[in-house]
Amino acid sequence: MNKSLLMLLSMTVLASCAQLPPASAPQPQQPPETAELAWYPNQLYRGVRVLPGTANQIDWSRVSFGVSGNPPTLSLFNNMANAAAFPCWLRITVDVPGNPPPAPLVIGDLTIPNPPPGGANAGPWPVFFDNVPPGHWSIARATIGGASNNQASDRAAAVFSAMAHAPLPTAIIRDGSAVGCH
Repeated sequence: MNKSLLMLLSMTVLASCAQLPPASAPQPQQPPETAELAWYPNQLYRGVRVLPGTANQIDWSRVSFGVSGNPPTLSLFNNMANAAAFPCWLRITVDVPGNPPPAPLVIGDLTIPNPPPGGANAGPWPVFFDNVPPGHWSIARATIGGASNNQASDRAAAVFSAMAHAPLPTAIIRDGSAVGCH
């Protein structure tokens, strides 16, 4: 056998035994670039009571912030459609994803004081728009904190009072059937 043929056969045998370097793993497909979801402020209202015998001083207790229902929630509305139904109202702002007006089943965020007063759970609190009855939003008792409706009501009262009495209030007091609410 000639020397070059022997060399060619040897190289062929060696080449067939050699391992090829591993192929690089396929790169995962990157999701297409999407625009970040826009959020906008949406004003909500909570009717509140006044203390008897006062000049329309708001009752910052569970009387004004009753958590009830099944499942238990604190109710808010997207307007003061029946302003006379309560002596006073609080206006708060929640951040809502998407484009106005909000669609039913949307969940907004309510920024609350940090740390939260009265033993309430930390925020932001999710606020659910179920639109039943029309314009209805709610905050779940589990979101507010407390083992009972009364405990959650007390905590909600402490949070909303702190929001209304902050140096830059985030809960604005509005007159309802009473004038001069404070």
